[in-house]
Parts: sequence; C-alpha cells; structure tokens
Amino acid sequence: MTTSQDATSPAVLARNCPNCGTDNLAAPALAYSWQDWVLKGCSDCAFVYLENPPGYEALVSEFAWERNHGDRSERMREEYPFSYNFSRAWKKFRRWAIRKPNKLANRIATSFPPGPVVDIGCGSGDYLAALPDEYEPLGVEISEELARQATERLSKRGGKVYAMSAVDGLAAVPEGTVSGIIMRSFLEHEQDPTDLLARAWRALRPGGATIIKVPNYASVNRRVMGDRWCGFRFPGHVNYFTPQSLRDMVEASGFRVERFGLFDRFYLSDNMWMVACKPDTAA
Repeated sequence: MTTSQDATSPAVLARNCPNCGTDNLAAPALAYSWQDWVLKGCSDCAFVYLENPPGYEALVSEFAWERNHGDRSERMREEYPFSYNFSRAWKKFRRWAIRKPNKLANRIATSFPPGPVVDIGCGSGDYLAALPDEYEPLGVEISEELARQATERLSKRGGKVYAMSAVDGLAAVPEGTVSGIIMRSFLEHEQDPTDLLARAWRALRPGGATIIKVPNYASVNRRVMGDRWCGFRFPGHVNYFTPQSLRDMVEASGFRVERFGLFDRFYLSDNMWMVACKPDTAA
C-alpha cells in the first residue's frame, strides 16, 4: 500500500485489493466511479473497492462522518431531483406504515453472552448507552468530537471509548476479553478489513460473537439504480461486499458464520446482516 499527496488535498491511499492483495492499478476504473474517487473490481478475486480512499488523518478532519454524512443526499438532490424526492417520500410513508423490528437488539440478545461489548464506530455512544445492564459498553470512534460525546454519555455506566482508528482501538482491547463486537455499517468504511477482522478475533473470548451489517453490492436495487444506488457513498464507503465475498473474508479470519440466512442477505435488500462467532474450543 502506498500513499500519495498533493499540495491541496488530504493524504490519499493507492491500495491493492483489500481482500487478496492484488495490484489492480493498471486495471480500468468501474463505471460507478465518481469524480476523483476510483472504484476497481479485482482482476483476481472480483472484490470491488475504492482504490484511493482518504487516509485516516483525513477521516478525522476533512471527511469526518459528522461533517460529511449528508454529502450523498446533496449529490442526489442536485443530480436526480425526481428520484430523490420520491425516495424521501416513500421512506417516510414506509416508516409510518411499518414498524420494523430492532434487528441489532435481537441479534445481540441471542448471540452475545454477558460481558464487555465493543461498538466499532460508536458515534456519540447512543446505542451503547442503551445496552442491557449485563453488558459493559466499550466504544471505538475515530472522530474526536463524537468520541468526546460518547465518553460523556457512557460515563454513568463506567464505559470506555477509544478515540482512535478501529484497528488501533481493537488492538488496545485486552486479548480474549470481549463478549461481543458490533460492526454495524462499518466494515464498508475500513481500509484494511482483513486486519480489522483479525483484531476482532483476537479481542473476542471463545464463544463471543460479532455482528456485521454492510451494504449488499449484489442486490437487485444496485443493478437497477446504477450510480444512484444508496450504497455508493464517496469517499466513505471503501469496500463493496457481496454475500459470498463477506462470508469468504469472515471465515478466512477464523470465524464460524452462525447466522446468514436468506433473509439476512435478501437479494431485494440494500443491506445484509451476519452473525459470526469465535468457536469455543472447550465446547
């Protein structure tokens, strides 16, 4: 992995395939690329990824989530005003008409044994603060401002927040001590997802589990919507998973996939959910 920088832009990486390490620098960019952000499909394993994501330092400043999470909405409103307004109206109607189950809470209740729970990219800590009492809340958040808010929010429960990158945050967690790790809408942001999964494996105790939610690049909606698909968020989303590539990467890290059924990776859904555990060798 190399880094290049000019006088006016933040540090930008030029990375190989994060799944298999293949150098695809000479390969043509995918049509879904946008402005200066280059999407590549690996010539060896077919994994789709952003070749030139901003470095970690830029994620703390220029591309911090709390500053840029609305960028895609602005782009859609300007480039596709009709579909943007229709989509917003449909979402409001759907939320009014259908009460969705709390997928994350249900998975935590059935998959995480009591003990410390780490939320990767915990934001302001609102979800950690609402965990049942049998869980000790731990957060990892690269945004300094959001980490500060989370620390303040979790102080009443004795929680802790690591204000650093996800990889460094999990490295700071004592090995084999964590009951559960939440990676909800995060693995698509991580520049080195295989390293992050390895760190998660190390931090988990045997019998512990991780819950992963990522956009589904194989969804029908992506094929229909093209570059208007909600999963394309530049430059925040740097990895684009299919059900098979997600399973392959998770299992290659040593996890056993516990839950990844048809409706967890439904082809009409823009997102997919997985529960993977660190096997208890004593069981």
